[in-house]
Amino acid sequence: MQMPMEEKHYEEQKEHPQEVFTPKMAEAGEVETLLSWEGPSRPFRKKDRSFYTTLAIIVFLLVLILLLAREFLLIGAILSVAFVTYVLAFVPPTKVHYKISTQGITIGEDFYFWHYLDSFWFKDKEGSKVLHIVTRFRFPAQLMLVIDSSTGSEQMDEEKVKKTVARFLPFHEVPYRSTFEKWADGLQKHFPLENTHR
Repeated sequence: MQMPMEEKHYEEQKEHPQEVFTPKMAEAGEVETLLSWEGPSRPFRKKDRSFYTTLAIIVFLLVLILLLAREFLLIGAILSVAFVTYVLAFVPPTKVHYKISTQGITIGEDFYFWHYLDSFWFKDKEGSKVLHIVTRFRFPAQLMLVIDSSTGSEQMDEEKVKKTVARFLPFHEVPYRSTFEKWADGLQKHFPLENTHR
């Protein structure tokens, strides 16, 4: 009986653990800091009054509909999401220290070895350039490093970051977008929460 591909791959990992789990560390050589900067912990742009007004109207209408349908659990979930959205939009992020070394990536107090990371790309979000890195973990599935910001005093060059990270991880020319992100972007395009004609 032929061994399934997944089991075969697992058996190969057990026979050659060093080759499977530490190739990027072996390539890195001596541990050395390559890039280091401070920036906001997440992309942030101050929202205008129309954002909060539109959000409140949408939440009110959804809660009203769900009250008639007696869906109290969904009402609680919607109110929770609305509260988190309000906090993230209103409260500015804290500053964190980002570091890229030959051993891995540090974000504030958290450190990730290269061999636990998969690939990367860049996105523009809330007026900032953001480096996205896919991890091999269930959580966090992605790391987000803000490499420049209109509110930050220190800015990091995108090309410099790209060349550095590409030494260890493959680069996506076209930024990856999940089905949910595509749906959310389409919804935002047709039903913007903010007044774009200011």
